[in-house]
Amino acid sequence: MQLDSFTILVAGCSLLVLFGAMFLFLWARNRTSSELLWWGLPFVAGSAALAVYIRPDWDSDVISLAIGNAVRVTALGALWQGVRVFHGRPPALLALLGGAVFCAGFCLLPVFAESMVARIVVVSVLNGIYCALAAYELWRGRSEPLASRWPAMTVFISFGALMVLRAAVAGITPFPVGALPVNAAWLGAFIWLTFGHAIFAAVLFLAMTLERREAEQRSYALSDQLTGLMNRRAFADFAARMSRRRAGIRNAMAILVLDLDHFKQVNDRFGHEVGDRMLKAFADVSENNVRPSDQLFRMGGEEFCFAMPETSLTEAIAVAERLRKAFEACALETSIGPAAATVSIGIAATQYAVEVEVLLAAADAAVYEAKARGRNRVVVAEPATIGHRFRVEPITAVRRSA
Repeated sequence: MQLDSFTILVAGCSLLVLFGAMFLFLWARNRTSSELLWWGLPFVAGSAALAVYIRPDWDSDVISLAIGNAVRVTALGALWQGVRVFHGRPPALLALLGGAVFCAGFCLLPVFAESMVARIVVVSVLNGIYCALAAYELWRGRSEPLASRWPAMTVFISFGALMVLRAAVAGITPFPVGALPVNAAWLGAFIWLTFGHAIFAAVLFLAMTLERREAEQRSYALSDQLTGLMNRRAFADFAARMSRRRAGIRNAMAILVLDLDHFKQVNDRFGHEVGDRMLKAFADVSENNVRPSDQLFRMGGEEFCFAMPETSLTEAIAVAERLRKAFEACALETSIGPAAATVSIGIAATQYAVEVEVLLAAADAAVYEAKARGRNRVVVAEPATIGHRFRVEPITAVRRSA
């Protein structure tokens, strides 16, 4: 059984309407995700505009063609706006509306109204520009690791290239690619290409949304809600990854274990609300005094752990001392006077492929020693407690109280 172009057009428009309805339904359930609205409306509006080709004598109705072209161009521009909103950037409404007004006005000018070649070139160029802008917005947001981002960029680049090619051959190819009389084969191929790109874009938009939601949920599960740092579960994942990477590799690694001094007294005197503020203040001071490559974890209570890959012992000591002094100078204003605290820090560092848990245990023993020596100081674990390469001496972690 052969499908004629009319059937393909109707089926394609219906499918795009369904995708648009799906995005609108998802947006209605989560109004904060406004990119879903930007992606849903274009599929519905674009499908309605494509339906103009179903009408008899469609090519003689200049006004309908002008409106239809403007709506289709605006629909593609709206997909670009959705990509902008998805990445936290405001919609460029002037650029969107300007393209629609320009397209409609151009198609209504008497000198161009009778030239299908001119209309095809203008519409195709505008579509190509919007595709390039959407691909650029996806590229700008590449720091967010979404697997579907690159295929989505490819779809926009591919359709944009198709539009540029269409503009270049408008005068020598059959409609709808060009302005020559309609050819069934060309019409069918163009419809398949157009709807294929649109369907792929819809699927990839949905995939990006789900990937981001999954990443947010994973981040929530691995984050400490009070301080914003990673939690103990995140440290376990980090340790497992680093152990796999470091197997047999000679590279520097330092672990800092940090414990706030006399934190229980802060809670008892000022209350738990001030204690929470103190923990948050320590997290802020820490983030301001470590390097971007360092990994910060709250292990529980007033205990923290900083993992510092590719870090020598000298570098780790410098970071620890800078942080210790900065926190010592930090005081919180309360209704009964300033609240201040200090921090004891234990460091374990190695240049060998030692398990992260071994470094953690050694640094834990070192911070216990720092507290025994009077607190508010940095103590380095003895190298013998860390072991060398594949010959590791066991470490017994010592539980401590503030």
